[in-house]
Amino acid sequence: MDKIDSIVRISGGVLQNFPSVKSVEHIRISATKVKRGDFFIDINSSSEEIETAVKSGAYCILTESLSKITDEEIAWIVVDNLEKSMVKLARFYAVCKNFRFIPLLNIQYALAKSLHIEQRVKLLSNSPAEALMQIVKSEDKTLFFVVQNSFIEKIEPTIKELALKIEPEQVFENGIFCSSFIYKGRYIKESRLSSFFVPYLCSLMEYLDDLKIEFRVESFSGFEHFSPQFVTSKLEKSDFGKTRKAIILESDFELFEEELVYLKKRVDRKLLFSFTCRNEAIEQLPKIEFRYALLLGSIDEFSELIKDKNTVQMELFSDSYR
Repeated sequence: MDKIDSIVRISGGVLQNFPSVKSVEHIRISATKVKRGDFFIDINSSSEEIETAVKSGAYCILTESLSKITDEEIAWIVVDNLEKSMVKLARFYAVCKNFRFIPLLNIQYALAKSLHIEQRVKLLSNSPAEALMQIVKSEDKTLFFVVQNSFIEKIEPTIKELALKIEPEQVFENGIFCSSFIYKGRYIKESRLSSFFVPYLCSLMEYLDDLKIEFRVESFSGFEHFSPQFVTSKLEKSDFGKTRKAIILESDFELFEEELVYLKKRVDRKLLFSFTCRNEAIEQLPKIEFRYALLLGSIDEFSELIKDKNTVQMELFSDSYR
């Protein structure tokens, strides 16, 4: 339970009225989850969501924009910058709970999402609202991994030098999207991770070992970089490895350039194409014969290019077969 005056002080906001309530129960960022006594943060600047929260029993509203006070009994707090206020609140709770924040590089953070890490360690969201909720709900002395230069780095992180890459003792390529490797006596077998990323993973493993954090390497099927979408000749989606064509998505330009060099050393350059311009890729790919196409962007950006499977089945005795 938190005092209203403490929330005002910590958030840097201005109390707009003289409420009869003095404290709140839980922080909520979803209006539909608000219960009586809760503190609602208006992350969407929505008067409709504020009204829903009030009707659900919110005792305190924190917002950047306030058109009117609909209930004088509860607290209404206005701030200049909601994100900064959430950072201040997160800092307060982090100190109270004795949290540690360890910065990771972007690529190590993405790899860590695919590891099974012990429960005392969490990956902190890059969304201020989601990160605040993680901090509020987590147990004391939780260790959080954060992306370097993210907003949460303002919360006194434990800075430690992290090597970008560490080469494994041995690496075995199984195509360009799968690999096995040996590092410090560990044999990681047949992971759906390109050998391109193995040195980055070894660096992360070294870091986790140094911090005495237990982990297990699992599937990288959801890994967000160098993400392959196998397609048919008509550019329809196909299951992993089921066709000879693959469109590879990469949203990080720096990695894109390094991955292109990696591909050129491993595949026939006549069947390899790359595009940094979305419109050019959408126009050209349907017209050319390729084996691999490396595109800068996410799969959502190329929805008009990469089609879903055609699930319409032709009738056994359709006119075309008569």
